[in-house]
Amino acid sequence: MKVHSLDTDTIDCGVAISAYRTFYREEQYDIAQPTWLRVFNECPDSSERVYVDGATMYRSFIESSPEGTLREARIDTLMLIYDQRMVHFGGEGNVLGRKGLDLLNYRGSDMQQVQEANGMLRKSIEIQGPESQEAVLRLCILSDVVLNRKGLMEQEQIIADYVLVTANLVQLEKENSRWLRTRSGINEMLLMEDLLSCKALDSYFEPLMAQYYSDTAFLETILSSYSPLDCDRSPVVAAVSESLYLLAPDPEAAHSLAMQFIATNDLKMAATYLEEALKAEQISAETRAQWYYELAVINQAQEDHCQAIAYARESIILDGNSGKVYILLGDAIISSRKSLGNDFQKRTAYWAAADMYETAALLDASLQEEARKKLLRCVSQFPNKEDIFFRDIREGEAYLVEGCINDTTTVRSRK
Repeated sequence: MKVHSLDTDTIDCGVAISAYRTFYREEQYDIAQPTWLRVFNECPDSSERVYVDGATMYRSFIESSPEGTLREARIDTLMLIYDQRMVHFGGEGNVLGRKGLDLLNYRGSDMQQVQEANGMLRKSIEIQGPESQEAVLRLCILSDVVLNRKGLMEQEQIIADYVLVTANLVQLEKENSRWLRTRSGINEMLLMEDLLSCKALDSYFEPLMAQYYSDTAFLETILSSYSPLDCDRSPVVAAVSESLYLLAPDPEAAHSLAMQFIATNDLKMAATYLEEALKAEQISAETRAQWYYELAVINQAQEDHCQAIAYARESIILDGNSGKVYILLGDAIISSRKSLGNDFQKRTAYWAAADMYETAALLDASLQEEARKKLLRCVSQFPNKEDIFFRDIREGEAYLVEGCINDTTTVRSRK
């Protein structure tokens, strides 16, 4: 197909290209256009630059044209320029992306044209992968949203496009953190439209798990797709986390997996993976302290109070400035008192617990009210003066609370 040109005499392609470019470089597009048209029609494979220049000129013509027949004809010509460029020079992925963007820009109110542009952008991303333009990635999803609003696209296709785009953005983020902003914008767009949900992602990914269970890149894409949502209870997220850990065991993966099991209330498995994470040597003292604290919380919830005490103390050895660990340690000490023997011995656990709550209040002002309430409870459970007297001990003396508490504290009586 040719674009109409009045002068049909044979031309020298090289001379003609040089002639139109003289005016093109000066942005005198009206003067450059007639010669450019002849080159386009008669020298289609002379230079890819002809198509790049033509797209630039026709975008300028379109933007300066009022709505009407001439503007529409110029948009048609711009689309033809892209088609002919692919015929003679290939580059389908790149050119389709550019064509789709221009079609959306100039005919975005025509839903049939939006559908066509959306298909172009999707195919461009499939071909270009991480080399896709940012605008192509973003507007593929935006056009999905527009079509969905008009009832012309189902959520399943939007999720498929979202996964396609996310897979490429995950790769790009490894090279430059600016792509994080692109992905955040896309996530926000879909969340605002209520098109992204745990259920929708589960439905999309569950059938693919058996096929891709050993594909690390795809598994990472799955987790990235869930990242803007609170899907800790998703069976897909748990399965993916476990697969990634088995493929590449490392402390962070083990910890992530432990958090997944906590979310599903499988505390036994959560403890198992946290213990695995803590076996690593390369983690920082601060991280190790936090993980010991989490392990203490799990054991306390499982009513293994002595183990909770042990893990809380490991955390304190690594980081003695965390008030929340002292709160937990005090709770575990009280919970473990049943193993101490008679009533007096059980009450001595409250002395040790009170010490922990006092320390927590000193370390963290935000915990002072909680610590104060717990401390008052402890004081109300201290042995009375008579019990202390008949044990042949005195207030203010040091006292070893036995059992797994195994802590020296100070003798006190309830008032």
